[in-house]
Amino acid sequence: MNEKTLVTGATGFIGRYVVRGLLEEGVPVRAFVRSPERLDGDVVRHIEVMTGDMRDGPDFGEVTRGVHTVLHLAAYARAWSRDPFEFHDVNVQAIERLLEASQHNGVERFVHVSTILTLPPYQRAPVSESVQRPTAYEETKLAGERRVESFATNGLNAIIVHPTRVYGPGPLTDANGVTRVLALYMAGRFRVRLADHDVLANYVHAEDVAAGILAAARHGRSGAHYVLGGRENVSFRELLELVTEVSGSRRRTIVLPAAVALSIARGAETLARLGGSTSITPGWVRVFLEDRRADITASREELGYQPRLLRDGISQTVRWLRSNGR
Repeated sequence: MNEKTLVTGATGFIGRYVVRGLLEEGVPVRAFVRSPERLDGDVVRHIEVMTGDMRDGPDFGEVTRGVHTVLHLAAYARAWSRDPFEFHDVNVQAIERLLEASQHNGVERFVHVSTILTLPPYQRAPVSESVQRPTAYEETKLAGERRVESFATNGLNAIIVHPTRVYGPGPLTDANGVTRVLALYMAGRFRVRLADHDVLANYVHAEDVAAGILAAARHGRSGAHYVLGGRENVSFRELLELVTEVSGSRRRTIVLPAAVALSIARGAETLARLGGSTSITPGWVRVFLEDRRADITASREELGYQPRLLRDGISQTVRWLRSNGR
């Protein structure tokens, strides 16, 4: 894979690892970004940068011209937006235009980075039917996948990957929420956790996800879906216990009943609609009550995907947090 590769979302948490991985392999990189100043200084000198916003109808024909592979990571991934069209504009409409331009310009490989949340949970959350409705993020990411599948059926060599819960060194943004929680926990500021009955989830290092995306571009079957997760499935309580072991920082947390968490989330969403913002909604409480264990067998067998052990990844992340004063 040494032909020019387009990366959307190159300034994002995973995107930064993807760009570095491509450069290490000597692959020419074109980055399509909204804020080029967020690119690392030691990276920007070695890549071609095109600036634009996925919502503003950029000329994807120009963006994809001369490109062999497209790695599409850009997405709107917040918990909530006051603009009801923002999720659809970025996660559905923009990707359709990008797919059309890629097919028109003869792009050889297209990898769409989705989420584990578009796949059925191992076990649904015990909540009311109204809360079972997908969040705007889940709904539009699934709709985006359907567009990719349609283009794969019609000749575009397109693959979909599903990262699980991603962590690792990087900006403590919404996309890196797991690491942000670990930092708060180690600092004694993460006081409350959800009473989730120890449902399982899967956690994966961002560098491993990036390696999986590159492997999908090389070896993935068109139209196939691959889960990019870690080796183990653990509960959130077990994750915090592992952080305690490797960091030596034991912190006490209060367990919040799900009914209380849902009430708080409803109130937060109501206040947001009146002019504020929120990082939690009832739908996202439901997400964390679901059993979200993951099976990476197909990724290992077909892509050669080999993620690190959770203990190794958490140990490295804890060291990074400490060395950066987090």
